[in-house]
Amino acid sequence: MAKILRRHPSNSTSEDDDDGTDCPLSGAEALAACKEFASVTNTDSGLAMMMLQQNGWDLQRAISVYQGLQNKSKSTRLKTTPKTSESDSKRMKSKEATTTSEFNDDKTKVKSRFKLLSWNIDGLDEQINTTETRIYGVIDVIKREEPDAVFLQEVIPKAIDLIRSLLPEYDSYAGNAKGYFVVILTRRELFNVENFEIITYPGTNMERTLLIVHAMYKNSIEIDLMTSHHESGTEEISSRERIEQLKFCFKYMLDAPSNRIILFGGDLNIREKELQKTGGIPSGIVDLWIETGKRRECAYTWDMNRNTNVYYPSDTFRPRARFDRLYFRSSNDNTVKFKPVYFELEGLEKLPSIKRYCSDHWAIQAYFDIL
Repeated sequence: MAKILRRHPSNSTSEDDDDGTDCPLSGAEALAACKEFASVTNTDSGLAMMMLQQNGWDLQRAISVYQGLQNKSKSTRLKTTPKTSESDSKRMKSKEATTTSEFNDDKTKVKSRFKLLSWNIDGLDEQINTTETRIYGVIDVIKREEPDAVFLQEVIPKAIDLIRSLLPEYDSYAGNAKGYFVVILTRRELFNVENFEIITYPGTNMERTLLIVHAMYKNSIEIDLMTSHHESGTEEISSRERIEQLKFCFKYMLDAPSNRIILFGGDLNIREKELQKTGGIPSGIVDLWIETGKRRECAYTWDMNRNTNVYYPSDTFRPRARFDRLYFRSSNDNTVKFKPVYFELEGLEKLPSIKRYCSDHWAIQAYFDIL
């Protein structure tokens, strides 16, 4: 029986910890406010939550402030350039526009859109009486978003059993069968999986692995999907191992055959100072949050200012971090190109029956245009 090891969230501060306003609304009211803000402003729930928090959950004030910022931004752009850039306009698209899965556009030569979702689903949460409800919540988000591929971390046997039962449209590949582990889901109608492999990190003290699925997408695009849950904890030994694990993954991405697209991500538990100790992101690999514009509302994926699943004994400071990341290496095959166009957070809604979120992590989702 594999020993289940606990994660130890960081107590370190981050650069911007000034918008942790307590929400005076119920879960249902907060969700309704987020949806209304997103609808009126033609944005998404991640931005809605940030603006509402910054404005005391006053919906009209949040909308007014946001529209004021947009008008100011438009005025500045008109003075400096006659046209809005393509990347800016794509980042401002509504959720409905960004979730289009198939379309044709002769002007942009976009053939289709690819979506990748990654999520630590917190299978080790201590409130075990809520586990099944939270797993159902995760499944509902996947059903709603319909990503082409899914990376999951901290999956437990109960979770994978439910996922396989309730998401028959996906094939699943697990990094283990006991304890907690990582999983990759691939949409059955889109992927032909060649094989998969599980690599155990040589220095791990927590049985952490790298799961890789080698596949063909739409019968024409060779792609490797990689996910991992890197070493947890604030101790120096954990930090050193995390650095080595990320270096290992970067090397694997770079060494993979150049004709293949490589997508890697998960709960990497990485801190910025640790990333620098790896030597930084290698040339040829991009961080998808950075590549798509570093939207501030998506900067923190483990955020105790917004996510209340984990109790923290302070009203003046609550830690947050960008533990969850997605990296991309393109192919040298010029006949097909993946172009990163959008990045967002998912799983932002509380589950009404338990008044908790699906996980203490937000899901992260990246969009690509296939050109």
